[in-house]
Amino acid sequence: MVEDDVPLRQFMAERLLSLGVDVIETGDGLTVLGLIQEHNPDCVILDIMLPGKSGMQILEELRASDKKTPVVILTTLSGEGGLKLEATKHNAIFLNKANTALEVVIDTVLRRLYEKDDRS
Repeated sequence: MVEDDVPLRQFMAERLLSLGVDVIETGDGLTVLGLIQEHNPDCVILDIMLPGKSGMQILEELRASDKKTPVVILTTLSGEGGLKLEATKHNAIFLNKANTALEVVIDTVLRRLYEKDDRS
C-alpha cells in the first residue's frame, strides 16, 4: 500500500489485515519499486501524489517489468486530464478517494487478489 496520508494508510491496512491480507506500507514514492521487487505483492494500492515520485511514474516503471501485478490507483485527483485513461492503459483500476467508499476500495482490492489467484 503506497499512501502518504498516514491515518488513511493505517486505517486501510488495519482493515485489510483484519480480513487476512498481509500488508506492506509506505508513503514514499522513491522506495516503492524496491519494496515491490523485494516482496512481490499480490496487489498494489497506489496513490498518485506522493513525495519523491508520482504514482503514475511508479505505475509506468512497474509495467515496464511487470505486466501482471494488479494495481489499484486511489487518489484525490479526478480522472480528468487523462489520469484515468493512463491508469487503464497500464491495466490499473482508477478510484477517486472522494467518490469511493472505503468498503468499495477494500472490495476492489480483494477482487483483484482473488482474480490473481484464479490466474495462477
